[in-house]
Amino acid sequence: MGGAPRGIRTAVALAVAGTAFGSWVLVVTAPDRYADSTSTLFSASVGGLYLGAGLLARLRRPGNVVGLLMQLVGIGWFAEDLQISTDPLVHTVGLFLRSASTGFLIPLLLVFPYGRLRSREDDGAVAAVADRVLVAVGCTVAFVLQPVAVFFHDSITENLLLVHYVPWLRQVTDALQLVVSVAVVAVLLWRWARASRPYRRELAPLLAVGLVGGLASGLDAALGADREWSHTPLLTAVHLSVLCLPLAFLAGVWRIRLGRTAVAELLRRLPLDSRRALRDELARTLDDGSLQLGFPASGGDGYVDIDGRPLTARPGQWTSVLERGGRRVGVLVHDPALREDRYVLEAVVSAAALELDNQALVAELRASRRRVIEAGDEQRREVERHLHDGAQQKFINLGLQLRIARRRLDRAASGAELAGLLDDALAILEQGHAELRVAARGIHPVVLSEAGLAQALRSLTAGLPLPVDLHADELPQLPEPVELTAYYVVKEAVSNVLKHADARTVRVDLHHTDGVLSLSVTDDGVGGADPAGGGTGLLGLRHRVSAYDGRLTVRSRPGEGTVVSVTLPTRERAPSKEDEPV
Repeated sequence: MGGAPRGIRTAVALAVAGTAFGSWVLVVTAPDRYADSTSTLFSASVGGLYLGAGLLARLRRPGNVVGLLMQLVGIGWFAEDLQISTDPLVHTVGLFLRSASTGFLIPLLLVFPYGRLRSREDDGAVAAVADRVLVAVGCTVAFVLQPVAVFFHDSITENLLLVHYVPWLRQVTDALQLVVSVAVVAVLLWRWARASRPYRRELAPLLAVGLVGGLASGLDAALGADREWSHTPLLTAVHLSVLCLPLAFLAGVWRIRLGRTAVAELLRRLPLDSRRALRDELARTLDDGSLQLGFPASGGDGYVDIDGRPLTARPGQWTSVLERGGRRVGVLVHDPALREDRYVLEAVVSAAALELDNQALVAELRASRRRVIEAGDEQRREVERHLHDGAQQKFINLGLQLRIARRRLDRAASGAELAGLLDDALAILEQGHAELRVAARGIHPVVLSEAGLAQALRSLTAGLPLPVDLHADELPQLPEPVELTAYYVVKEAVSNVLKHADARTVRVDLHHTDGVLSLSVTDDGVGGADPAGGGTGLLGLRHRVSAYDGRLTVRSRPGEGTVVSVTLPTRERAPSKEDEPV
């Protein structure tokens, strides 16, 4: 215990002292209990549960005053039993403490679960004032007016401090206690009516028993100050409700363990595709429909939500900052009731920060891959332009000159040998020009820019040793990166069919629907291709497709041919807040 925090040592000491005090009270008052009144065992159970539950609460949340108040309720419960003693001294002391448990129970109900009264900033001035007035009046009645009334109260057992009997004074204090108790119940009901789902989960166990337990002192007063304990079975029901209050708190502790299971499910579902999906998953895990996910604004001032709008917490909401490696990557705006599940909330905050950091890295990787691909495409276009405007043009000019020279030799009807040499040179030139044109088309398909994707694919598949059946819907104007990606997918897939499939036919299908281009290349070959492999060509296509938020799949069963399928979004959009790195 030497290394334990001071609050925990105090909690343990108070529990031990309360247990010792309660044991002494039970021993002292045991002979004076009526046979049909609350038994010594019942009193010990109520006081012991409050002491034990309060100790557990303080061990789990040392900074939360709820545990301390529960321990004080338990000690106050034992102290109230002193008034039933037939010993005048013990009885007189007990009269001073006849409302001790109620004096601690009222603030306990009002501060649960946060360990603080409602504040003006979070809950409004009316709620803040109401809580403080109820606590002040309740404590005044229990610890000031009730003790003062002892000097004017005459009981069956001698009151050693009786000055003058004033019967109405006790009635007034009991009536005040009844009013305060009813007001506490009304506040709890009002909180329940306005509460969010997380707060209702916290409040539900206490509200179920607090409707009765909160009226304990009021019912006690309504039954009359001079009643005999054996004639009040309703009081036993009140005591039972008080007995359930610490059990209700323990139910809350058990619910926290269930919350940890929800966190485990969240971790199992990570990673997610977008920030919006993360927001929805966090709201589902914490059962908080009001939860919002915010990100640092691009200007560095404040936060924005997943749609890019400025994000501000509404009155009563709480914020938890998401940090990763010392950097603020976002913020959670949530119901304040979630703070009571501190371990669950901290786990969710850590998971959200990690997921946001990972999404930022993925977005940066995707953007970097796009830049590399687009830079490579631009370089290929530049090479194609140089070939077309340089070497190809020179070949064309040279060919024209050779043809002119050849025609002049024909008109002169001489130089047969030179004419043959010119014919050979012209043939070599035309062959080189054709090969250069094919190479240029492989670097960058000019027909794609001039005639569109469908015509470029027809040009690609024309003259192949294998018939290619091309089916293309009327396609709209597509973004150039999408057209290039689709072109290279067909080129690589058809090349693989020619090399490996031993197929008789190939079918290429293109469809565009709702901003998505769907492409498939199907052959009737031997199948059995490895979808996870496919060589460096297919791997490069996977990277290109994924860089533009597309998806490439390969289905190839032995003897059933191969199908290469691609889907590509075609709506060009500026990078959204979900794509930007944090």
